[in-house]
Amino acid sequence: MNTRGNRLSFNTFPIWVKLLIGFTFALLVLAAPGFVWLRGGIDEIAMQGARTYLYNVGTEQKQEIESALLSARVQLSNFLAIEANQETIIGLLLQDRNVGGSTNPFNVEENDVVNLFRDSLINVGSSLFEGARVLTRTGQVVAQISTTSTFITQVDESNAPAYRAATAALLQGQTQALAVSAASGGIIELAQVINWRDGNPIGFLIVRLSNTRGLYTYLRLADANNPYQAYSFLTTANNVVIAPPNALTAALDLSQSVAVDQGLAGNTGVETYVVTQGDASAEYIGYFTPLRETPFALVVQTPTQNAYNYALGYFTIRGFVVVIGMAVLIGVMVAVFNNLIVPPLNRLRRATQAMRDGDFTVDVADVQRGDEIGALAVSFVTMRDQVRGLIDDLEERVEKRSRDIAATQEISRFAVSQRDLGLLLNRVVDLIVERFPNIYHAQIFLVDSATEWAVLRASTGEPGRQLLARGHRLGVGSVSVIGQVTQQGRLVVARDTAVSQVHRRNEFLPDTRAELAIPLRIGDDVIGALDVQSRLRDAFAEDEVAILSTMADQIAVAIQNARLYEESTRRVAEVEDINRKATLRAWQDYMRDQRTQTLVEEAGSPTDLDMSPLRQQAHAHRGSRARAVDSAQHRPHRRAHSTARANARLRGVGSARRQLW
Repeated sequence: MNTRGNRLSFNTFPIWVKLLIGFTFALLVLAAPGFVWLRGGIDEIAMQGARTYLYNVGTEQKQEIESALLSARVQLSNFLAIEANQETIIGLLLQDRNVGGSTNPFNVEENDVVNLFRDSLINVGSSLFEGARVLTRTGQVVAQISTTSTFITQVDESNAPAYRAATAALLQGQTQALAVSAASGGIIELAQVINWRDGNPIGFLIVRLSNTRGLYTYLRLADANNPYQAYSFLTTANNVVIAPPNALTAALDLSQSVAVDQGLAGNTGVETYVVTQGDASAEYIGYFTPLRETPFALVVQTPTQNAYNYALGYFTIRGFVVVIGMAVLIGVMVAVFNNLIVPPLNRLRRATQAMRDGDFTVDVADVQRGDEIGALAVSFVTMRDQVRGLIDDLEERVEKRSRDIAATQEISRFAVSQRDLGLLLNRVVDLIVERFPNIYHAQIFLVDSATEWAVLRASTGEPGRQLLARGHRLGVGSVSVIGQVTQQGRLVVARDTAVSQVHRRNEFLPDTRAELAIPLRIGDDVIGALDVQSRLRDAFAEDEVAILSTMADQIAVAIQNARLYEESTRRVAEVEDINRKATLRAWQDYMRDQRTQTLVEEAGSPTDLDMSPLRQQAHAHRGSRARAVDSAQHRPHRRAHSTARANARLRGVGSARRQLW
């Protein structure tokens, strides 16, 4: 009984049976709530799709209409920028005035201006305008032309919107204004101030924008690209509505709505709102935005029901196809999942065991799959590559660190053992270039005694010899890497010399792309700087900077020791020179005294009985000279004593020097 129960356990079923049971149960559980969720999702998608569509269409139409209005302004300005055109209009405005003692000095008639407008300003093939007229300063029409039969002809336009807009612009110091009127389905006009040579206004040029060529083209929505049956229109605060003929009625009916109010208030966005017409109300979704430098607001809207219908129709057909496809997919997945899951898992297990044993070369063919197993295989291969990369990187870093440490030890041993400062500096920079592959040039600067200049003392290669030959130096605190290092006492890294603020380009080192300068310090004093340069950007890693910093400290100590050694050697030489001179003087005095004593002894000394008074006086004088000679005989002993003291001082200096080293 127990054996049969175990045989019928769920865990004993094949994988395809488990999958079939699981998929079927999941489908049944998700069917009912999934339908409700799908319906809500369709509505949400419908609204989101309509919002996106209206926003994109509205943004595109806004840019196109603003561009068209700007082109119209530019076209009008360019027309008047032609001196002959402006003189023709001015001549017409001054035909009844006395200018320079004569009336109508330009000899311009109304037909001249009309022909000028017809040929250029209102040319159907190249112009956005369909009419033009010239007004005097008081609003009287002196010339007009139109390409349509609906053009309004009147003599006095002092109360017309275009004239009022032009005079208002004139009071504000502007030369061009835009006017809107509700006549003929909405009229947009541009008014341009005409000035006399002295700058005083003498009239206005009014041009009428063609709605068909300038606006309707951009407000129309093609049916093929308008799944929501939306429509666009322009409106003003004075209820002037401009829309294509197929949308004008709907635009007039909905000229009062939240979208219109928001657009006229200067806001841009997409909102859902309810519009009430009589006893009926409908929900709309609309895009609204103001047009720059105009009184217009652009509105693109559609009933929300259109959005729901479009989305529902889209999902009804496609939803049925998806359901059938999912059923087929479930059958296929149940049939093949056993072969799709088990073999890849076994292959991954073998690859894992091989990696555990240190073999990273086992091929994992499942990385080409696009499912979760493929992603798992990719993750495993990525992890294996990362582990191998970490191991290789660690080995490389250890090797590089060992190499750098060995180079540092070699340079440090040489620096410590070298007493010749020039040889020390030259050999150190050469060893740095030899031992560090990414460094192609190295040099050492030492600060002078006045702490004003960092003087180049050692440099590698032919550029280094040229720099040393010209006595290259940089000011302490100057705008350069060396200047900043020697002033601030901290290392400076220019990882990219092309953008560095402190790197100072050297014509002898044009290949430098990265520079590192480390201060040479003795206590708190900066005695110089170690400067290394690379042909690679961002070439100095933190580990290498730390190693070079340690090396710089050892180089600074070696430089100080070499200087102390040179100083002690110089002082010993001075003491030895003083000793030689003292010994020479003592020996010369001794020899002179010896010759004097010999001469006295050879001359003899007479007795008092044989001496006359005169000879006794000479003998007494000779006695005093004898005492002087005796004193001279003791002088070498005093000189020798002085020499002994000098030798003692010399031995003290030598002892101090041995203690120093």
